[in-house]
Formats: sequence, C-alpha cells, structure tokens
Amino acid sequence: MMMRITALAFLLACCSVLSAQSVAGGFTADTLVDPVVGGRAMAFTPDGRLFYTENATGNIMVVNNPTGSPGAPVLFATLSDLVAPSGNDLGLHGIAIHPNFPSSGTSNTNRYIYVCYSTGTSGAPNLEVKRFQEDGSNPGTPLSPTPSLIVPAISMGSTGNNFGGRIAFGPDGRLYVTVGDGGASISLAGGFAQDTADRRGKVLRYADDGSIPLNNPLTGNAMWARGLHNPRGLAFNTSTSEPFNADVGNAATSGADELNVITVAGNYGWDTGGLSGARMVTGFEDPAWVLGASFEPSGVAFYPATGTAFPAVGYRGGVVYLASEAAAGAVVRVVLTGGNERTGVAAWTLANAFTAPVRDIQFGPDGNLYVLTDVVLYRIRYTGNTSNNPVANAGLDQTVNEGALVTLDGSGSSDPDVSDVLRYTWRQVGGSTVVTISNPTTVNPTFTAPQVTFNQSFTFELIIEDGNGGVSSDLVVIDVNNVSNDNDTGPTGFSPPGEGGCTTGDAAGWWMIVGALVTMLLAVRQWFARTRLD
Repeated sequence: MMMRITALAFLLACCSVLSAQSVAGGFTADTLVDPVVGGRAMAFTPDGRLFYTENATGNIMVVNNPTGSPGAPVLFATLSDLVAPSGNDLGLHGIAIHPNFPSSGTSNTNRYIYVCYSTGTSGAPNLEVKRFQEDGSNPGTPLSPTPSLIVPAISMGSTGNNFGGRIAFGPDGRLYVTVGDGGASISLAGGFAQDTADRRGKVLRYADDGSIPLNNPLTGNAMWARGLHNPRGLAFNTSTSEPFNADVGNAATSGADELNVITVAGNYGWDTGGLSGARMVTGFEDPAWVLGASFEPSGVAFYPATGTAFPAVGYRGGVVYLASEAAAGAVVRVVLTGGNERTGVAAWTLANAFTAPVRDIQFGPDGNLYVLTDVVLYRIRYTGNTSNNPVANAGLDQTVNEGALVTLDGSGSSDPDVSDVLRYTWRQVGGSTVVTISNPTTVNPTFTAPQVTFNQSFTFELIIEDGNGGVSSDLVVIDVNNVSNDNDTGPTGFSPPGEGGCTTGDAAGWWMIVGALVTMLLAVRQWFARTRLD
C-alpha cells in the first residue's frame, strides 16, 4: 500500500484553518459533559443515548439526549471485579452495543451492552469481555449488576501495559476485540503477537455469545488478524464494511504509529524485531497510513452512511477520522483513495488543543462527531462556510499511453475571496488499478500511467478547501491506451476492436468472445433440431 509518513507536528502545522476554539473553520465544539472522570470509550444505542466508560472507576455512564441539551450523566453500572490502573494500561476500556438493541419500546430482547476491561490482580491481570442486559422496563439500569462472561480471560502478563481493549460489532454481526501484546520485552511481546495460539497482539472475532465462528481463519481459534502492538481504535468503513484499526507503534525503533485496514488472517508486522510502520516485508501488511510516534492514535470513526450534517465532499465517504491520545489531544481526518478505500493520501486536522488526551470518537445519530477526552465530552458540529465558496477545477481530460508520466492540473481552481489560501487534495476514485499519486496535496501532482490490458479510464477527484468551511470538488478523466499488445494472438494483419473502440486492444480476449458466441449459436441450433424431432 502507498503511505505517507506524517508526524503530528506536521499535521498541526497544517491547521491554519483552526479558529480560536482550535476547531477547523466552519466547525464549532460544544461541551456536553464537564467533568468526565477518566473517559475511555463510548457507544450510541439505537434509541439515541450515549454510553461511555470511566477507565479507573469501572463506572459505565449514560448520557440521555446527547444530540440535544443533555443533563448530567447517570450511572448505569459499576464493575466490581475491575482491576484499576496504577500508572499502566489496566482498567475499563471498550464498550459496544448489540446490533439488535431496540431503537424504542420496553422489550428486554437483545438489550445487550458489552464491556472490555482488566480483571485478575495487578500482578497477573487478564483482559475479559462481559455483557450486561438492560432492564427494558427501567431503562438505564441493568437486569443484574453482575455481567455475563463472553470472552474468557486473556492473560496479559505482569507489566500491565498494551491492553488494546477496544470492541465493536461488524456488519456481519460478529464481535471484534483488539488485544495488545501485553507490554513485555519486545522479544517476548513480538513473539506473542505472531503466535496464532496466543490471543495477545491480535484482532479477535467472536459470535455475540462468545463462541468462535466456523468461518474464522483457523478452526476453533478466535484470531482474525495478528502482528499488532497496542491496537486501540476500531471501526468499520461504512462504504466497504472493512474494519480499520489504529495501532500504537514503537517510538524507540521506527517512530511510527499505524492506521491499518484489517484483512482476514492479515499479519501487521509486529514481531520480535520491534519495528512498525511500512516495512515492505513479504507476508506483512503495510499500513493504510503512517503517523509519527508522537501522534499516539486512539479512536477511529467513519461517517455514517445516512448522515448529512458534515460537508459531503472530503468529510463523509472515503474519509476516516483518527483521535490522538497525546497530552494535548487532537482529531484528524485521513482522506482515502482508490475504489477500495485502503490507502490514505492526506491527513488534515479537524480539531486540536483539547488540553487532554482524546480517548475515543464516535459519530452520533445526528451526524455530528462526539469526542471523549479524559475530562470532557464534546460535540463537534459543522456550522457552515463563513466566506464565499471556492470553485474546484481539475483541468482537462487527457489521453495518454501506458507508462507515461501524467501531470494533473488544479491551477484553474479559484475563490472569490482573494485572501483565502486554497488547500488541495487529489485522490483517485475510478480505475481498476490503484495508482500512486506523487504530492497529492499540491496543485500539480503526478503519477505514472499503469500498464493496462485494454484501454482504460482512470478518474481523479480534486478537493479544494478555503479554510473557512468552504469546500468544492471536480473530476478529471485520464484515458490510458494499451500499446503493448501483450495478448494480441489473433490472425496476422487483423486487429479487432478493443474496449472503447481501440484498434490495438486485446485480440485474444476478442477471439474468446467470438468463440463463445459461436458455441452458443451451435447450442441453440441443436436445441431447435431436437425440438423438431420431438
């Protein structure tokens, strides 16, 4: 995968659009809950409430009417068997709502709330997932104060670090769990992460009752992916349904944190060598995006498919949001490219300077972004462009031969406000091959036209922003001619038309089509003959 190494300092330097409230132009941040006591993770129920966890207390809190004017949060339950943190990574981490949780009514069916937290002892901690059931006749209270065990204890080692501990339900209805390597020495921890028989350093996949699905990569094994160091955020791309995860890297060696697309049986490279980031090693998956180690990623979120509150261009589809649990806290958006949405091209800061680590981010049913820090819960809203809208111009369509260096041209873009400094982001949105765009945040990026079998069209989108909430986009089509004739095996002197009317296309493919048509006609003729005989 193509990636771009981008340190947090660079991300924040790109924030000339930030207002005095440290939110990008056109956006505002509302304070919903202040104070929060050690916030860690949150989840919305289908009926519109917001549940969040307190890391050290073991409390699960509920915010009623979070999309309007919420009152003070109320206590849902406290985990009596929690092993609290003591300067380490113990405590209450993830929370997830069962996908069949009702949107209204009083039924108890599937009113399940899952939590992931540390148990055992401080010297020998475990990581477990347990489940509460809400009392439908008395919302906001559990049927029992004692949750049911779903994922049996994972022994995390004596250091009490690198727990991961995020949980989420996928579109397949399965429960995904991120587990860190336990924080032992790299030689040990990397071995755990690579060992398929050890649940540390993994993304695990379970049924909602804790059983192991039959279609997991290994029979009777919860492992879905391995080779992770301290996987924090976990969210599913609303366009592709693929899980994305933020993994904290090793600052002492590579200085790289990762945003990963989690594939079935994927190996994300954390091993006894202690290296993170793009390694270009056979058998290891490279990140979709690499950040400097100072970023310290936590929450991951995608814009909901039905949401409309944020600008459609550059803020909804094909964009993943990342939270930073560095001391100051920040939220950035990574723009993805290609039809598969697996590679980042640019990262832009949405908000920063929260004065506390951002532990989780979630989009609410209102389409706004909710930001949970250690001490405050915020809601970020788009309030509209504060100036005239810019106009994107991606230049003229081009026709080139494969292997040619193509230059894209956004110089025709404009803004009525002459004082605005336009920001450019180019991404590919069409074409069977994902190309590597050089300098995609400049006016004139380049890429090398790929080798094609037939003439093919590649579409690129230019997104421009004016720093005041104004955004615009335009498309350009690059047609790439097949000139190598790699598969031209037709009769000498005959060049059948290829895709798009090309006369230098794939002759072998043409003759296969002709052969198939002849075979079909013969079959029809034989059928009519049999019918007459009958």
